[in-house]
This record gives sequence, structure tokens and C-alpha cells, in this order.
Amino acid sequence: MIVFLIRRIVRIPIIFLLFLCVFTLAGEQAHVSSFGAVVESTPSVKKDGVVEKVLIYPQIEDGSLQKIVRKGVLTRCKNAEATILLCHGFMCEKYDIAILRQIFSRRRFNVMIFDFRGHGENADGQHCTFGRDEALDVIAATNFIKSHPALKDKPVIAYGFSMGAVSAIEAQARDSSLFDAMILDCPFDSTENVLKRGLANVKFRFFGYQFSIPCRTILERYAFHPYVQSLVKAILKTVAQMDPQDVHINMCRINPVKTIQHIKVPCFFILCKNDEKVSVQGIKSVFHNAAGHKRLWLTQGRRHFDSYFYNPEKYTQKIRTFLNHVLAGKYKNGPIRAIIEDDDEGQSIFYKQRGRHEHI
Repeated sequence: MIVFLIRRIVRIPIIFLLFLCVFTLAGEQAHVSSFGAVVESTPSVKKDGVVEKVLIYPQIEDGSLQKIVRKGVLTRCKNAEATILLCHGFMCEKYDIAILRQIFSRRRFNVMIFDFRGHGENADGQHCTFGRDEALDVIAATNFIKSHPALKDKPVIAYGFSMGAVSAIEAQARDSSLFDAMILDCPFDSTENVLKRGLANVKFRFFGYQFSIPCRTILERYAFHPYVQSLVKAILKTVAQMDPQDVHINMCRINPVKTIQHIKVPCFFILCKNDEKVSVQGIKSVFHNAAGHKRLWLTQGRRHFDSYFYNPEKYTQKIRTFLNHVLAGKYKNGPIRAIIEDDDEGQSIFYKQRGRHEHI
């Protein structure tokens, strides 16, 4: 009987300690802030990694106290130097771009992917605005990262393509403290020019003759009117070869070519010369208006956002070189402004430079 009582007494503190350990670990994983929360945390299949499923709480619109919920996935490593926020494009969602995580060295970078409003999970009742309100999603996601106990002291770098790149630009222009650097693949210069280019490409045939869309100038002028949104949707489906039937859209006037003027962090712009949605002149306008260090790489990619898929090894190498320089603080010594263009054989030609020379 005495032995039995001793065993019971010994078990009580052991059980208490086990409970305390579990509670402590759960507390470390269950990070919660006003910008988001970790809802599930599991060890990564690779050593020293953790995969966290997170919820992000962006404002429903600028100035509103009401918030929406977006889902994301954060992959982090104990000794990572910085965190990359991946921002997807129109008609994508977080798992579509998960492959892009391999661009960034796993043990050197944490990577977070998430769904923009109107895309991916729990999108009912939400509208895509092509960057205006998506900037609020970027702001919430970045502030969540900055409030995360394991990430708060590390640099945050944006990687976005198309609408995701524009959303990152709009977010950084509103809050200059968000990012330490930005990688911007095929951002458009303005929604107005995107629509003009789309309408210009709309053709129809009549008795063997090809005609442009009638009243194109009037359509361009009133394209942002609520009653014309259905036509915008039709253009995206017909010309851009994207069917937005599952994404509710609200085309808004945004001008990244102007808002980029407020951005002073290092920016790496990328565009396929054969991009059918964003013109070379358009990306150059955005590039020239950026206020800080900047470089533009024009690739031989075959279509919109094709630079990575056209040559993933070179794409990865270029981005990693840029990140190496950012983390080494090389861009603090003075602005570097350069345009690099790939020739038909894929060789990079450095043909324009202003400021200090840098090996590219």
C-alpha cells in the first residue's frame, strides 16, 4: 500500500511537468496577433523546419474596422536570415505558387504564401480589385510576419508577379516600413493601360474582313463604370485567355507607375519581352520612377510571367544574386540603376547604366 501511494505521488509531478511542456510548446506555436494567427504547426519533412498554417486578418477596405480572413502557409527554418512573402497573380492561389519556394534557399529563407481576397479558400463574397484592396492583404500578411516571435527581427522581402507585384508596390507605397527589398515580376503600369491593350487586341471577322472592336475609345473611357464590369470580365476571358468565372472582380483605377515613386528600397524588376499583357515600355516606366536602387531584367520568356519557366536555373541565379547583395548591405553604398536584356541566345547584355558599376 505504501509503495502504491509513493508511485501515485511521484506520478503527479511527472504528469504536471509533461502537461506544462506540452502547454509551453503549444504556446510557442500558436502565435496570435491582430494581423493573423497560427492555427496549426508541424515539423517540416526536412530537418530544422516548421510548417505553419496561418490565418491573415486584412481590412475589408481602406479605413474600415471590419476585417476578412485569408489563409496562408508559412515555412520557416530556425537559422534563416530573412523571410520572403510570395504574392500570387490573378486567377492563382497559394498552392499554385508553392513551386516558387524552391527559388529561395530553404535554410536561408523563410517563405510565406497566402491567398489574396477573391482567390483560393474562403473567397465567397470577396472581390478582386487587381491590387488596390489586395495591398491591404499584403500589409496584414507582412505585419503578421513582423509580429511573429521567430521572425520579427529578420528582414522581410516581397516577391510578387503580375497582380501580386502590383499589390506589393501599392502596399509598400502606403507603408514604407514593410519590406527591405522587392522582387517584382511583370507588374503592369496602370489598370487603364491593361484595359487599353486588351481592347486593342479584340478583333472580329465579318465577311472575311477583320475589324477592331467598335466604340473602343468610349469603352476605354467608361471601362471602370460598374455597369461595364461585365464587359471587362469578357475581355479577360476572351483576350487574356483567363476565365474569371469563379473570381468576382471590381476593376479599379490604380497606377503603379506613380505609386512606385514612393518606394526607396532595392527593387529587382523582371519582364518577358514577349509578354502579351505588360509592354516593355510599361515596365520601363515603372522602373524609371522607382526612387531607390533598381535593376530591370528583360528576358526571352514566351508570354506573361514566363521568365521562370523559360529558364528556371538562370531565373533562380539572378534572384539569389540580388538577395545576396541585399543581405550583404551592398546597396547602402549608393544607388545602382541598370537594365539587362537577354539576347536571342539567352546571353545577358548590360546595355544601360547610371551610377555605380556592379557585376550582374
